[in-house]
Amino acid sequence: MLPNPSQATIGEMLYNEIVFLRGIELGAGGRGMALGGAYRGISDDLSALYWNPAGLASIRRIEVGLGISQALTQDEAQISTETVSNELSRTRLNEVGLAFPFPTYRGSLVFALGYHQVSNFDAFGTFTEETEGYSFTGDELESGRLGLWSLGMAIDVSPMISTGISLRYWTGYDDYSWNSYSQEDSQTWSSFDQSLDLDLSGFNAMIGVLARVSPWLRIGATLESPLKLSIDEDYAEIEEVSEGGVYEPNSFSASYEYKVSRSWRGGLGAAGMIGPIGLSADAVLNDWSQINFSGEPPYEELDRDQANREITRYLQPTIDLHFGVEFWVPASPMRLQAGYAWLPSPFEGDEVISDKNVITGGISTILDESLLVQASLSWADWERSIGGWGEDLQLTHLLLSLSYRF
Repeated sequence: MLPNPSQATIGEMLYNEIVFLRGIELGAGGRGMALGGAYRGISDDLSALYWNPAGLASIRRIEVGLGISQALTQDEAQISTETVSNELSRTRLNEVGLAFPFPTYRGSLVFALGYHQVSNFDAFGTFTEETEGYSFTGDELESGRLGLWSLGMAIDVSPMISTGISLRYWTGYDDYSWNSYSQEDSQTWSSFDQSLDLDLSGFNAMIGVLARVSPWLRIGATLESPLKLSIDEDYAEIEEVSEGGVYEPNSFSASYEYKVSRSWRGGLGAAGMIGPIGLSADAVLNDWSQINFSGEPPYEELDRDQANREITRYLQPTIDLHFGVEFWVPASPMRLQAGYAWLPSPFEGDEVISDKNVITGGISTILDESLLVQASLSWADWERSIGGWGEDLQLTHLLLSLSYRF
């Protein structure tokens, strides 16, 4: 992802090849995203497959869900006095699934199957620099996403406690291209074209517990097993250089197969009601320092053992914090939501990328007692520093979802 990979810092190389560090993971489901991801203590719809599968036990009617998202990524890149702004828009299927409660003598038994897109890698940037006797321009385009198919079930083990599990198959892709041209004079110039195409797949599981402590308080906890992504990567580059009129072309292409995994991930959340107002909060532990490669990663400078040592050196554990508030409009089927999430940088000293701040909001209503319509809007911003460029990144994400309950 750099015009001259040999000059990349270790942190930049890790960021470029570890997909867990790229993009932003907003979560799943309209209501959960509108509450800033503070949903592990609620999880009473199809998106419980992602947040907390124990929440599936709260579903009393057959539920079919469908969601479409529109994501707008804005990139403002700056070096010296040059600043260039760009936008990239993507519309995708965000969720689809079915939850089926089985008749029981008492308690609840629910099975569910669904797909949720949980993160995207979309970006578009233009980079220019003009100084006396030198000019540079570069364009990057990245398009990709990571989602999961989940098969889950939940059961009431007592009047107060539900437990659940979801088996998850992750799938996605990341297509990246870079084109740059620099010139000193008519005889001295260079151009560089680079492309990376990644296919991603992997399995893991999540178990969850949901406790209804009182009529107004629920507490949820989840534990997600390590996720090992298998990556098939096709890489190609073409470089053309003219030094004083002497032209020299070079090209290279290769295919790589390797795996990168992240460790156990735990979450804890609580949700309560005070009259028509609902409050929720979640904390999620991510130990980025335990990310590791199995198989040789596509680095020229680092083998697998060296890359894993640098991961331990450069990355750190973090705790994501999520907060949400919901207002039930009196004498109305409408609910209003708002939320905030703080996602700390996995790099020590905020190297390469900064902390991410996410502000969310939403509105939902029930039509004809069966159709739930939810609109959610998320706005995230963070900074990135690669190749000497400083970038301000913003993501505006709109999700429209429908849930029909039979």
